Amino acid sequence: MTAEIKQYLSEKKGVATIMAARALSVPEREIVRALDEESFEVSISKFNEVMDEISTWGEILMIVSNGSVIFEVNGELPKGKYSHGMFNLHSDTSPIGGHFMADKFDSIHFVSRPFMGKQSLSVQVYDKEGNASFKIHVGRDESYELKQDQVEKFNALKRSMMQ
Repeated sequence: MTAEIKQYLSEKKGVATIMAARALSVPEREIVRALDEESFEVSISKFNEVMDEISTWGEILMIVSNGSVIFEVNGELPKGKYSHGMFNLHSDTSPIGGHFMADKFDSIHFVSRPFMGKQSLSVQVYDKEGNASFKIHVGRDESYELKQDQVEKFNALKRSMMQ
């Protein structure tokens, strides 16, 4: 199936991974894994470290999708903490909040690829079935360019995960 995915991606440059997954009837993580140089997979054991670091980046874009909705929220990622069996995000100042069943998460991916003609950088968390649990994208400035300080932080975090 990896060859089919790579063929599809070469024919549909810049297609959203969720749309490619639907078109090929595979879990989205299989699409992301086939991105080769555009994706770097990290063990879920690094979840706390990754989330703690991203909480220092300032305003990011968080995307959560399911079969019928793609929900996007801009805001600062609150520092999470575990309670009642969940990883909880809460802040009085950020619109981002919620409760993650982190025991269902399986992998983290650093993804660097174009989307809608612009470079995009994201940290994506997938569940055990290969579905995207959530994606955190590097924020954009008023000119819709990636925030350079976050690009540097994204790259530094990715490098630290490679060691």
